[in-house]
This record gives sequence, structure tokens and C-alpha cells, in this order.
Amino acid sequence: MLGTRALLVSGGGSLRRAGRLAEVVDSLRSSGVFVCAFDGVPAEPALSLVDRGISVVAENHCDVVIAIGGGSAMDVGKAVAGLAQASGSTSEYFDGRVVEKKGLPFIAIPTTSGSGAEVTPNAVLTDEGRGVKASIRSWHLLADVAIVDPELTLSCSPETTAFSGMDALCQALEALVSKGATPLTNSLSRDAAVGLLRHLPGAYAHGDDLGARTEVALGSLMGAMAFSNSRLGLVHGLAHPLGVLTGLPHGLICGLFLPPVMRFNAHTSAGAYAEVARQAGMTSANDSDDHAAAMLIRRIERLNSDMGLNPYRERIAVPTSALRSFVEQTLASGSTKSNPRVVAEPDILQILDTV
Repeated sequence: MLGTRALLVSGGGSLRRAGRLAEVVDSLRSSGVFVCAFDGVPAEPALSLVDRGISVVAENHCDVVIAIGGGSAMDVGKAVAGLAQASGSTSEYFDGRVVEKKGLPFIAIPTTSGSGAEVTPNAVLTDEGRGVKASIRSWHLLADVAIVDPELTLSCSPETTAFSGMDALCQALEALVSKGATPLTNSLSRDAAVGLLRHLPGAYAHGDDLGARTEVALGSLMGAMAFSNSRLGLVHGLAHPLGVLTGLPHGLICGLFLPPVMRFNAHTSAGAYAEVARQAGMTSANDSDDHAAAMLIRRIERLNSDMGLNPYRERIAVPTSALRSFVEQTLASGSTKSNPRVVAEPDILQILDTV
């Protein structure tokens, strides 16, 4: 047993409304585990929320952290678990201090198929005072146990399925072409992308299709395993500061930025994109890499259209007063630095204009 006094981290209420949260609490308590609920985690969790979670852990003598929900709940859970016994403050680690040691045991239970946070070594958080969204990264933050049960995603709305699924697809494709990609990560990311392209439409259209949900959950998991080792790319470099500015869901932003960034990257990565297109049955082996890559990009644009992402385009705007900070944050991002093609300020401005 990893612990007997659990901090149970969860999101904004959908689990409670679906009755799933009560099931988890009852199961834990029937096994003799004390449960302290820490719910209401928002889509863009702040550093202060992690600080509060650490205080709750101390006050209740919790010895294990369990997070159930979407990516934000798992990010808060892993940060609380990882830093509960650390000597520094959350803001210090957010600013780059190395996490010195393993913290409390951490169990991750995703209820969406998107972030893959159950198997990643980073916690994405926001410094509200500075308006900066970034990650605390350390292999000490990895979950001790990840429980990926596709049945937990059956209650996801079509909108949540679309946004989460496009995040997962984006992560798989960015991991595939990242500067840090290896043959091992490529085998994971390529299969993840192909599986998501084939089954995400079905999961969106028929939310009770457990087969489609299973394939999407697998794609999300495999893509996250890949990018945890290879890193991501420009889409995520853009998405983090834009999420802070607009408040739009992360997966929505990723879905809308993915096609223009892929067009930008196709100058160096058409071959990798073409392989995904061929394996997904979009084009033949006789087609050129450039043509196959273009087919893949068009398929993703159709996905955005079919799943209702396009109407949000008009809300993808950076105020002139915030543009300089936005560009600086994008260029400084580790994800941008891992992009296969070198990114400069004019490239960012051009991509913003084409979304």
C-alpha cells in the first residue's frame, strides 16, 4: 500500500455530477484509507493552488496524493505530491530550481484523453502575478501508478472529447518531429497519431463507443510517453502564453494552431508527416512526401471543422499591448526550442495571422 491518508485532487464538478467521485471516495474509505478532498481545480491552475494543497497535506498528515480528472487536476496533484516535502517554495521550482528528491507517492487517474499527464514528468502551472504559464519539470514528479480506464471517459462531452483529443493529436505529431525525437519515441508518437486520426472522429460522434474511447485513450497515453522524452514544438510554445491571455481551453488552441505550424514545419518535416498520412490510409505510397504531408494537414483542418473548433478562431487574438510579451514567452519556451525548424519573431506573427 502506498499510503493510508490520501489527498484526493479533482476538477470542477463533472466527476461529482456523474457520481464517479463518490465511487472513488467510497472505494478508498472501504479499504481503510482516510480521504481528504481537494476539488475545484480550474483549467489553468495557479501556483497558489499548489501551495494550498501542500498546506492541506500537512494539516491532514496525508501520505499519498491521488489525482482524478483532466490534465489540470493531475498537474496540481503531481506538483503537490512532488513538492510536499521539498525545502523550497513552489515558485522557486517554477522558476527553475531543481526538484531534489522524490516526494509523496502519487497516483494519477485520467478521465479525459488528451494531456497524458498521468505519464509525464512535468506539472503545467500559471504564475498569475506575472501572467506566465510554464512547467515544473522533474522525473521525481512521475506518477507511481497510472490507472488509464477508458470507461472513465465515456461521460466526456463532445466538446471535451474534441479539445482533449486535439491536444493528444498535437502532442503526438509534435513529438514525432521534435529535435529530441528518437526511433523509440517515433514508434510511439507515430502509432499514437495514426490511432487518433482513425478513432477520434468516432469517439466525438458516438461518445458511448467504448472501442473508439479505448483507442483514443491509448493514443493519448502513447503520445505522452513519447513527448515526455522527445519534448514538443512550436504549437505548445504558442499555446501556453495564449491560454493565459485568452482563457481558451488548451486543447482548442492546440487544434487551431496545429495546421499552420505544420505548414511551417513541413519545410523540414514533410517526410515524417507523410509517413503518418500513409499509415492512416490518406494517400498512397506513390504520392510525394509534400503531397502526403499536405493531405494530413487538410485532414486535421477537417477535424477542426467537423468537431466545432473553427468558430473559436475569432477569439484567437493577442492585444497589441501584450504582443511583445507573448512573442518573448513563445521564443523562450522549451517547446519552441525543440521545434524542428528554427523559429523567429516574424514566423510567430505570420502564424498568428493565419489561424
